[in-house]
Amino acid sequence: MSNRLFQSVIHQMKDAIDRVIGVIDENGIIIACSELGKIGESRQRIREELSYSTDAVIYDGYTYRFINVNEKNDCICFVEGGDSHAGNMAELLAIFLGNMKSLY
Repeated sequence: MSNRLFQSVIHQMKDAIDRVIGVIDENGIIIACSELGKIGESRQRIREELSYSTDAVIYDGYTYRFINVNEKNDCICFVEGGDSHAGNMAELLAIFLGNMKSLY
């Protein structure tokens, strides 16, 4: 899926969520983010942390969740914060982006 499409969706959602949100690719690189300066940053450790969990993982002030498409964990979405609201937003973001990716 085009990184531009992810970035377009993240840009549209950033005001509604009012937190830093983004997507990490299969190589651990941020490919889309509501805070443009973070695009290109590496988050290699997150994929490993998520592999031990079936749910969201809170790490370094962010909540991370796999985007599941056709039973495959490809990309990871993240939301700033470690509270229940961040967890809910990460879950919604993962569902939406997963569905969008499967239809794309």
